[in-house]
Amino acid sequence: MIMEEDRRLGFEIKTLSNLLKREIGSSRGGKYVANATGTNGFVIAYLAENADRDVFQRDLERKFSVRRSTMSNIIMRMEKKGFLIRVPVEYDARLKKLILTEKGWEIHATMESAGTDAEKKLTRGLSAEEIELLFSLLERLRRNLEDGKRNKNG
Repeated sequence: MIMEEDRRLGFEIKTLSNLLKREIGSSRGGKYVANATGTNGFVIAYLAENADRDVFQRDLERKFSVRRSTMSNIIMRMEKKGFLIRVPVEYDARLKKLILTEKGWEIHATMESAGTDAEKKLTRGLSAEEIELLFSLLERLRRNLEDGKRNKNG
């Protein structure tokens, strides 16, 4: 199915993403928090939500559908900013789990509140059924792109 010239789904998703980032940032003084911009906030949230288990770089690569080099750069910058540390695990010296620092946890607390507020604003006027439908459609879109990547590489 070809969309009308002025209605591109990818463009709408990107625009919505930009607006959401701006909404979360503006609710806390115009910046996310302490230079935790972009993907940093999502990585911090993921590490916080999974603090009860070992999380490694490869877990983040899968979760965020990014290449190893991309995630490596993100993690290095986050380490430099003091948001997380890499700690070797006893059972495999090659693996380093990712752990939030105190600064990372502080950022998580602030961003969690901002994210909750933004989510409420984002879904205002939508029924529970519409929200579930949207999640279902977004999951299908993601799978379409992931399947295309697998077919291309594979």
